[in-house]
Amino acid sequence: MATNRLMAMLDENTVPVGMQCFTGDHTLIEVLGRTGFDYVWLDSEHCATNPRALEDTIRTAEAAGLTSLVRIPEPGDVTAGRRALEAGAHGLIVPMARSAAQIRELLDFMLYPPNGKRGICPAYRAAGYSIRSFGEHAADNDANLFVIPLIETLDALEDIDAICAIEQVRVLCFAAGELAFAMGEGANMHSSTKVRDAYARVKEAAARHGVVLMGGPILNPTHDTCAKALEDGIRVFCLGIDIMAFRGVCESTIAALDSAVVGTAYSRPPAPVSGFPDHY
Repeated sequence: MATNRLMAMLDENTVPVGMQCFTGDHTLIEVLGRTGFDYVWLDSEHCATNPRALEDTIRTAEAAGLTSLVRIPEPGDVTAGRRALEAGAHGLIVPMARSAAQIRELLDFMLYPPNGKRGICPAYRAAGYSIRSFGEHAADNDANLFVIPLIETLDALEDIDAICAIEQVRVLCFAAGELAFAMGEGANMHSSTKVRDAYARVKEAAARHGVVLMGGPILNPTHDTCAKALEDGIRVFCLGIDIMAFRGVCESTIAALDSAVVGTAYSRPPAPVSGFPDHY
């Protein structure tokens, strides 16, 4: 397994930053590596990334100096988790996690015997395509494997202490948006008292078990919002979703031209309504 830059940075008390990548575009991933990002969140829950494409995408990330984290489609998709690790992912992001038992079941299929039930095969990338060094790969995998549960269900919130107590849960992510909808709060992910109370509960459990929190102002990263996230206990920053960031650039570009045209002899067609609400 290649060096896990994210974990090394945490050990050095350095703040890592990454971005969610829904497009899987290799050029965009190279740009992330050239502009100071430390990891890339490769998504296979909400986009069409397939196992073969994922392997080449991880190759690009490694060449760009980025740690690769892969969000699998769902907690029970052990095949997707195994294939992501075999392609070279350093960690798995687990969406819609509901219990510690569910996460332990996933891990059982990500660890090699006698620690788990994962099948043995030297003919894949993470193992170096090598029979001779496979034992070393298996030991390295089992020692360094980690998963990042997304706390976005009411069930996970109720089981948060047991989730944080799992050895391979070294980082977790509080998914305020999904949880707000689960709580009947709609899009009020930042203004909801219920969501803030849930975050406090997750933060306290993580602190008790030495688990690091991932998060940050994903859609509006500014000095002030990042500083607030640090104060709130975030240590792994996830700033931006490639598709939404591009939409933001497109909207601001159109707005710039539209404002320049005002007061001249020229006109512009009305811009579409912004995809970003004024508040959350």
